[in-house]
Amino acid sequence: MSALRQALVLSLVFLILLTIGGVLLDDAITEEFRAETEEALREEYQRISARLTRAGKFPDKIDTAEVFSDSGVGYAVLRADGEVLGPVLPGAFDGQGFDIFQAEDLFEPEALETLERIFELLDEDEEDIDETSPPADVEPDEAPIGQISFDVEFENEADLGWRLYSGPVLDGRLVVYAPGIGGFGSDLTSVIIIFVVILSLPALVIGLIFGILAQRRINRIGTGFDRIADGDLELRLAPKVIKDDIDELAARIDGATERLQASVRQMSDFSANIAHDLRTPLTRLRLHLDQAEKAEDQSAHLEAASQQMDDIIAIFGAIQRIARMQSQGRRDGFAPLNLEQVVEQVHEIYEAVAQDAGQTLSYRIATPVTVNADRSLIMQLLANLIENAIRHAGQGASIVIELSENTLRVTDDGPGIPEAERARVLDPLYRLNRSRNTAGAGLGLAMVKAIAELHEAELVLDHSYSKHGLKVAIRFDPL
Repeated sequence: MSALRQALVLSLVFLILLTIGGVLLDDAITEEFRAETEEALREEYQRISARLTRAGKFPDKIDTAEVFSDSGVGYAVLRADGEVLGPVLPGAFDGQGFDIFQAEDLFEPEALETLERIFELLDEDEEDIDETSPPADVEPDEAPIGQISFDVEFENEADLGWRLYSGPVLDGRLVVYAPGIGGFGSDLTSVIIIFVVILSLPALVIGLIFGILAQRRINRIGTGFDRIADGDLELRLAPKVIKDDIDELAARIDGATERLQASVRQMSDFSANIAHDLRTPLTRLRLHLDQAEKAEDQSAHLEAASQQMDDIIAIFGAIQRIARMQSQGRRDGFAPLNLEQVVEQVHEIYEAVAQDAGQTLSYRIATPVTVNADRSLIMQLLANLIENAIRHAGQGASIVIELSENTLRVTDDGPGIPEAERARVLDPLYRLNRSRNTAGAGLGLAMVKAIAELHEAELVLDHSYSKHGLKVAIRFDPL
């Protein structure tokens, strides 16, 4: 399951990145401590070397129990006669500058036991350590060997090495040394590994919990898809509160389902309207054909039958045009179009038609408007709106064409559209109940809607400006 796999992968990636980050941190801190240790060794070498040079001689003896200075650095010398003063082996003086030695290669066996006891004492309370601090009246470079300034475990340092610095002084050589940083690095690495191991289980558990919850939501969406595919278009998948991208996906699925439901309902209504509206002309066609067989003069019945056939063909032709426009297949004829000229031309054509119907048709152009459109389709859109108003507004009605601010409006003061039927009048072949006995097939406003959608224009049926009548507004995008 994808959600669970993703949760596991993210958890593992988190642990891997945490491990890598810990290793890099270990390296960075180890390198920092290494540089600090080398700086401390170099400073201590210079301090002891300066002190011996001022004295002009080596000390007679360096006690193993006092090998560390107050800075936490031990020292030893090799005299000209080959005698070693201090707990180190002669091989420690072979190099020049910085070097690393294992404890067994650096110290005498007896000195190892003494050093172990020293480190045990360094783990005691601070009060005990302060008791071994040098007196205040003793000069810093003459101070007796004191305590180490950091806490380490001798066993680890004996295994992981000591850092030392060697160089000439007087007629012999001086070596200063301090516990290496390997012990700290090893401890830090161990802490990081333990930390990663401890975090692994809760990280994986939390990842699995979130993965299971996400997978359940995805499974619910998948089950809902199956129900939608089986025809349950009333099902909605999104919660009331959108919280994340999965909820957003469910909301988009609901939107697609709603559009599909509307399309299915429209197709069902469309089929019912076709059956209803074609039944009358087909019945009349059948009647005229039957009467033509019995009549002596068949011409009148054949002409009436031909007229019924023309009406049926016109209906199917309009349906085909609407289908083509809804498929966005007629945009080749688009060009900059001056709507003022279209309004004037349509008004000139239909002004006499409106007068014959006992109505008035006028137009008002507030601002010239130019849009990217197909001239013939805009002419058809405007003609359909005017013919619809002439047919349904009634005698004495006033019809006005308005043009302003990229908006084309056709207004009438007729009876308007009943509120219960306003959401359906744009569907193909849908007709108001009072219009069933009038001419037409219920395709006028459907054609207007299709043309508006093809031009990506907003179609609005406004009933709020008056108690009666209808205002149809088409808002085009500015050119």
